[in-house]
Amino acid sequence: MNVTETVVITEAPDAVWRVAGDAGAIAAWVPAIESSRLEGDVRHATFAGGGGDATERIVEHDDAGRSYVYEYLSGPLALEEYRSRLSVRDHARGAEIVWTADFAAGSPEEEARLAEAISGIYRSALAELKERLEG
Repeated sequence: MNVTETVVITEAPDAVWRVAGDAGAIAAWVPAIESSRLEGDVRHATFAGGGGDATERIVEHDDAGRSYVYEYLSGPLALEEYRSRLSVRDHARGAEIVWTADFAAGSPEEEARLAEAISGIYRSALAELKERLEG
Protein backbone atom coordinates (compact mmCIF):
# COMPACT_ATOMS: atom_id res chain seq x y z
CA MET A 1 0.00 0.00 0.00
CA ASN A 2 1.23 3.51 -0.73
CA VAL A 3 0.39 6.86 0.87
CA THR A 4 1.68 10.21 -0.39
CA GLU A 5 0.98 13.64 1.08
CA THR A 6 2.45 16.96 -0.05
CA VAL A 7 2.43 20.61 0.95
CA VAL A 8 3.93 23.78 -0.52
CA ILE A 9 5.57 26.18 1.92
CA THR A 10 6.49 29.71 0.90
CA GLU A 11 9.98 29.52 2.36
CA ALA A 12 13.34 28.62 0.86
CA PRO A 13 13.82 24.85 0.50
CA ASP A 14 17.01 24.92 2.60
CA ALA A 15 15.16 26.71 5.43
CA VAL A 16 12.37 24.11 5.29
CA TRP A 17 14.92 21.28 5.25
CA ARG A 18 16.63 22.63 8.39
CA VAL A 19 13.42 21.85 10.27
CA ALA A 20 11.92 18.93 8.33
CA GLY A 21 15.28 17.20 7.85
CA ASP A 22 16.05 16.99 11.57
CA ALA A 23 14.91 13.37 11.93
CA GLY A 24 15.25 13.38 15.71
CA ALA A 25 13.10 16.46 16.29
CA ILE A 26 9.85 15.49 14.56
CA ALA A 27 7.87 15.92 17.78
CA ALA A 28 8.25 19.68 17.26
CA TRP A 29 5.91 19.58 14.25
CA VAL A 30 4.14 16.20 14.13
CA PRO A 31 1.08 16.55 16.41
CA ALA A 32 0.70 12.75 16.68
CA ILE A 33 4.17 12.51 18.28
CA GLU A 34 4.59 13.64 21.88
CA SER A 35 8.37 13.21 22.05
CA SER A 36 11.16 12.05 19.77
CA ARG A 37 14.91 11.56 19.84
CA LEU A 38 17.60 10.06 17.68
CA GLU A 39 20.16 7.57 19.01
CA GLY A 40 22.61 6.78 16.25
CA ASP A 41 20.41 5.85 13.30
CA VAL A 42 17.42 4.80 15.44
CA ARG A 43 14.60 7.25 16.08
CA HIS A 44 12.51 6.77 19.21
CA ALA A 45 9.07 8.35 19.15
CA THR A 46 6.24 8.39 21.67
CA PHE A 47 2.76 8.83 20.24
CA ALA A 48 0.58 11.48 21.86
CA GLY A 49 -2.37 10.52 24.03
CA GLY A 50 -0.84 7.32 25.35
CA GLY A 51 -0.51 5.82 21.87
CA GLY A 52 2.67 3.95 22.70
CA ASP A 53 6.31 4.03 21.66
CA ALA A 54 7.79 3.33 18.24
CA THR A 55 11.29 2.86 16.89
CA GLU A 56 12.37 3.56 13.34
CA ARG A 57 15.73 3.21 11.61
CA ILE A 58 16.97 6.08 9.45
CA VAL A 59 18.34 4.14 6.48
CA GLU A 60 19.22 7.11 4.25
CA HIS A 61 19.83 10.78 5.10
CA ASP A 62 20.88 13.10 2.28
CA ASP A 63 21.29 16.75 3.29
CA ALA A 64 22.40 17.78 -0.22
CA GLY A 65 19.35 16.08 -1.76
CA ARG A 66 17.11 17.20 1.14
CA SER A 67 15.57 13.80 1.85
CA TYR A 68 15.66 10.95 4.30
CA VAL A 69 14.25 7.44 4.39
CA TYR A 70 13.23 5.48 7.46
CA GLU A 71 11.85 2.04 8.26
CA TYR A 72 9.52 1.04 11.09
CA LEU A 73 11.18 -1.34 13.52
CA SER A 74 8.63 -1.69 16.32
CA GLY A 75 5.64 0.01 17.85
CA PRO A 76 1.89 0.02 18.25
CA LEU A 77 0.97 -0.11 14.55
CA ALA A 78 0.27 -3.56 13.08
CA LEU A 79 2.76 -3.21 10.23
CA GLU A 80 4.54 -6.09 8.55
CA GLU A 81 6.77 -3.65 6.68
CA TYR A 82 6.99 0.12 6.40
CA ARG A 83 9.39 2.37 4.53
CA SER A 84 8.91 6.10 4.28
CA ARG A 85 10.65 8.99 2.53
CA LEU A 86 10.43 12.66 3.41
CA SER A 87 11.77 15.05 0.75
CA VAL A 88 11.96 18.82 0.38
CA ARG A 89 11.98 19.95 -3.25
CA ASP A 90 12.32 23.27 -5.02
CA HIS A 91 8.96 24.80 -5.97
CA ALA A 92 8.01 27.99 -7.83
CA ARG A 93 6.44 29.32 -4.59
CA GLY A 94 9.22 28.12 -2.26
CA ALA A 95 9.47 24.50 -1.19
CA GLU A 96 7.36 21.39 -1.64
CA ILE A 97 7.49 18.65 0.96
CA VAL A 98 6.64 15.18 -0.30
CA TRP A 99 6.09 12.48 2.33
CA THR A 100 5.50 8.95 1.08
CA ALA A 101 5.07 5.59 2.76
CA ASP A 102 5.05 2.09 1.30
CA PHE A 103 3.80 -0.48 3.77
CA ALA A 104 2.09 -3.81 4.27
CA ALA A 105 -0.15 -5.11 7.01
CA GLY A 106 -1.77 -8.47 7.76
CA SER A 107 -4.88 -7.97 5.64
CA PRO A 108 -6.33 -5.63 3.00
CA GLU A 109 -8.76 -4.28 5.61
CA GLU A 110 -5.92 -3.51 8.01
CA GLU A 111 -3.92 -1.88 5.21
CA ALA A 112 -6.87 0.37 4.34
CA ARG A 113 -7.28 1.37 8.00
CA LEU A 114 -3.57 2.07 8.35
CA ALA A 115 -3.48 4.03 5.07
CA GLU A 116 -6.17 6.33 6.43
CA ALA A 117 -4.36 6.74 9.77
CA ILE A 118 -0.92 7.33 8.21
CA SER A 119 -2.33 9.78 5.68
CA GLY A 120 -4.03 11.70 8.50
CA ILE A 121 -0.80 11.84 10.52
CA TYR A 122 1.13 13.11 7.50
CA ARG A 123 -1.51 15.72 6.57
CA SER A 124 -1.74 17.16 10.09
CA ALA A 125 2.05 17.19 10.43
CA LEU A 126 2.56 18.98 7.12
CA ALA A 127 -0.13 21.54 8.04
CA GLU A 128 1.62 22.14 11.37
CA LEU A 129 5.01 22.51 9.69
CA LYS A 130 3.55 24.98 7.17
CA GLU A 131 2.01 27.03 9.98
CA ARG A 132 5.26 27.04 11.98
CA LEU A 133 7.42 28.09 9.02
CA GLU A 134 5.09 30.60 7.39
CA GLY A 135 3.90 32.07 10.69
